[in-house]
Amino acid sequence: MIEEIGIHGLGVIDDATLPLAAGFTALTGETGAGKTMVVSALGLLLGQRADSGLVRPGSGVSVEGRWLVPGDGYVACRVREAGGIVDDAAADGAGAGEAGVVVTRTLAASGRSKASI
Repeated sequence: MIEEIGIHGLGVIDDATLPLAAGFTALTGETGAGKTMVVSALGLLLGQRADSGLVRPGSGVSVEGRWLVPGDGYVACRVREAGGIVDDAAADGAGAGEAGVVVTRTLAASGRSKASI
């Protein structure tokens, strides 16, 4: 389950953190409020093709997502095997045995992107 999304420099969003909880989440707001940018950030975190048109001239985009995964599950084991860090300390509201994995994706104005876990 995704616990939090951080967005920096994406479209109309300069800097925002969106905490999420279990259950249904609805994004609402007026035209131009940034709903599409939140969905675009989620797409970037999930591996969607990066669009350099989302980057403001002279800057870069950074999105970060924190996922709660089973601490002894497939994802946590693969991250550890690759040398990544898995936060085994249970977060607020996290169940026993859950771990935190942070995925970050950056996008430069040139269109090149980088993802890390």
